[in-house]
Formats: sequence, structure tokens, C-alpha cells
Amino acid sequence: MEFGIEAGRFGRGGAMVRRARAGAFLPLLVAVACSGKTGPEVSPVASLAETQPVSQDPPQTMAEVVLESLDAWQTDESPGFQDDVLELDEVSRREFYHLYGSDPLGLSSTPVTAAKYEIPLETNEHVERWIEFFTTGAGRTRFRIYLERSGAFEDMIRQRLRDAEMPEDLLYLAMIESGMNPNAYSRANAVGLWQFIKGTGRRYDLEIGYWLDERRDPFKATDAAVAHLGDLYEEFGSWYLAAAAYNAGSGRVSRGIKKTGSSDFWDLADARVLRSETRNYVPKLIAATMIATNPEMYGFTDIERAPPLEFDVVDVPDATSFDVLAEAAGTTEDEIRRLNPQYPRRVTPPDGPAEVRVPKGQSAAFVVAYAQVPPSERVTWLEHVVTRGQTLSHIAERYGVSVTAIRATNNNVNPKRLQIGQKLIIPRSGKATTQLASVAPAPAPARLAADGTKTVTVRRGDSLWTIARAHGVSTGELMTMNNLKSSVIHPGDRLTVGR
Repeated sequence: MEFGIEAGRFGRGGAMVRRARAGAFLPLLVAVACSGKTGPEVSPVASLAETQPVSQDPPQTMAEVVLESLDAWQTDESPGFQDDVLELDEVSRREFYHLYGSDPLGLSSTPVTAAKYEIPLETNEHVERWIEFFTTGAGRTRFRIYLERSGAFEDMIRQRLRDAEMPEDLLYLAMIESGMNPNAYSRANAVGLWQFIKGTGRRYDLEIGYWLDERRDPFKATDAAVAHLGDLYEEFGSWYLAAAAYNAGSGRVSRGIKKTGSSDFWDLADARVLRSETRNYVPKLIAATMIATNPEMYGFTDIERAPPLEFDVVDVPDATSFDVLAEAAGTTEDEIRRLNPQYPRRVTPPDGPAEVRVPKGQSAAFVVAYAQVPPSERVTWLEHVVTRGQTLSHIAERYGVSVTAIRATNNNVNPKRLQIGQKLIIPRSGKATTQLASVAPAPAPARLAADGTKTVTVRRGDSLWTIARAHGVSTGELMTMNNLKSSVIHPGDRLTVGR
């Protein structure tokens, strides 16, 4: 997703602040390093650790050690910085890294900037512009929506990133790519939560076709994105360059490195060897991460995050449209679509079995209800091939459906860009209803009993499914009303269908 902010020059002077987390302390560190003060031939933090009396107090955090060192320097009690380096354990390295985003004076013998577990949050005027965009006006409205949507996927994405030993903050790349929308579609033909184009998606084993597009599947697409980002990091050794390559392609980033002789993203951005969109991509990711990890600080309060996706997985043997799936699962079409965005035609593929997600706890009821659906009634749509002179209005009128329904079923097809030979899915058309009615006889009408309940007598060829559909109830409700333990019914049985 690209926003209309003109890229400025990524100069290193002026308003450029490469390590925001150091705040006011970094100038002091630099001043200490250049002060020429003399002292023992040890690093300041190490000397503090050696001269402190033994106590039962908890060990100092990295922040406390550094701040104590700065306080000592201000009172002329600190030794000078020498050539020695500080051996930091893993916990201390992480804490130092969270404070400063880097190791500006080379205090650690292990370069923390190469740490694979964290994305450095450097800030500059370009990051600040994206922060301003995401926190004001239309950008703020969008970002609130992104934060709310993220609740559905955040836990899942974080777990997959943890399993791969990669930075969890990479989940915000999905936020700037798609706005956390599995159905997002860009003008560059990139699709899904992680905005894969066909070539890259297939390279990471995503199935992409007319009936099934796994780029829209948030789970499989996340697995592909984690693998792709991991490969890019291995190639470039930098999350900034990995993110840039995710946006622009690794070839363009490699050429930029060769042309500039630098493997620093900001050097490539400053030299303008990357497109404007890519030069803005990393600042956008940093801004989104900073806001999303602390939304209250940026005024995003009372965010109503979507609940995590919870579902059961069932198998369906052949093409089945979403309205039939929804009825068998005792839910709505919108919920089936929310759980199964990988089926863009609102129908499972016709060439074999398919996995379908249904609301959690509904799998057993679904299996029973679905078994009652005759194969001839599993699909309630038609395929229409556009011919010369046809418009969506003409097509909708022909089949007795609305233009809105046709557009929704066909990925919001543009009415002004219909092409001869283009295939459209027509949902629940009158013709389809007629065809289905000719295949199976209508169930017997209900009779009103003395107690006010409506009952029907089962006839040959009836099933729970056909009776339920005829009388506006679900098969699950029908079983409950009649205390049925199985879906087996026989001619002559009397069933309650409502009041």
C-alpha cells in the first residue's frame, strides 16, 4: 500500500537523528569519549562493576549501569574511555540495544547491530513524517483500522516469527503492505495480507489459481512471508535491506549496493538508487512499529481489536458455495468468507476435496448437516461468460440478482472494464433455483398442530437439509427441535419445523 507522501532527500545532517533511543545520553557518551580524561586502563562500565561493594541488592540493569557511569562523568569521577571493549552477555546486549538501537562507541565486542532478533528503530525526518501521517487526519483513521484488524492475526504471526527466531516486529510489515487485510489487492497485482505477486508466491509454494488463491490465506501466506524475509535477511544481513528487497526485489537492492559501494539502507536511499516507494518503505515500517508497539503514547486509545481467528477445519468433497457452507455450519456467509478468504469465488474448488474453516465448535454439526445436502444442491451459482455489448446491469437483470451481489462475488469487478470472454460468477440466481427445484421435489408443506407448532410429514426423497431449507431453519435447529441423535429420517416421520 502506497501513500501520497513525496520523498525527501535522505541527508545525514541537519534534522537527521540516526539513533533516537539514545536520546540525550548519546551526546554525553560521545563527550566522554572525546574528553581526554585519564584513568585506569579499563572501560567505565567495567570499572564501576569492579569497584561497587558487594550487596544483596538486585543486579543493576544495563540502563542503570550506563546512567551511573554518566552521573560519575558529570562529577569528574569517571575514568576515560580506552581501547578495551565490554564483554556483554546476551541479556545485557539486548537491553543495551533496546536503549540505543546500536553500539555507537563499539563498547561490545559483538556487534549488536547485526542481531537477528530485533529491527533497529532509527529515526530521522522521514520517519517523523510518517509518524505524523499515521497520527493525523486520514492517515490516523486508516491506522486505527489497521490496529483494530491486527488483533485477528497478531498472535499467529508473532508465533510464526518466534518459531523462526526472527523479529516479531516484522508483523508490522503486513500492516504497511495491506492494512492487515487478507483480501487486499494492489494495482501491481499483489494480493493478500503480505501482498505477494504470483511469481514470488509460487516460489514459496503458494497455490494460486482461479478457484483457490493461497496468497489470501493469512496462515499459509504468513508462512511464505516468514520464509521469504528469512531468505532476504540471509542475503543482505540487514532487516532494513531485507524490507527494502521485499518491496523492490533483491536484484534492485543488490544493484544499489554495487553502485554505491555501501550496504547501509540510508546510503542507498540518499544516493537515490532505490525508487521513491522503497525509499519510503523502511521509514514507514519504522513509524508503524513505533506507533503500534505503544499506541497510547500516540493517542490511539480505546482500540477495539478484532478477536484472534478461532475455527475448526472440515473437509468438503467437491464444489460447495459459501451460502451452503454457512447454513450447514449454522453461521453466516460473511463469517465463512472471513475465515476462508483463500476461495475468492465464494465456492470451494470443483476439482476435488477442500479444507474449509468453520466457527470453532461447529465441526461435528457441520459434518451431520452437510451429509444431508444432495450433490445437486451444493452449488447455488452460475458461471456467465461476458459477450459483446453486455453490462453488469444487463447481466444482473438477466439472472434476477443485484449488481452489488455480482461485484461482491467477483472481487469487486469494475463495471466499466468488462471484457468479452470474461467469466463472472452469478450468486444464487433465479435460474439456478429453478434448475435445482427440477432436480429434487419440494418437501411437503407444514401443518399447524393444536399446540401451535408447525409439523411436516417426511416423504420419499426428503432429507433434513431439504426440509430445513424449505421451512427457513438450519439442520442443526431441526435436529434440536425434534431431539434427533442422527440425521437419519424415514418416510412417514413427523417433524416439528417451528411455531
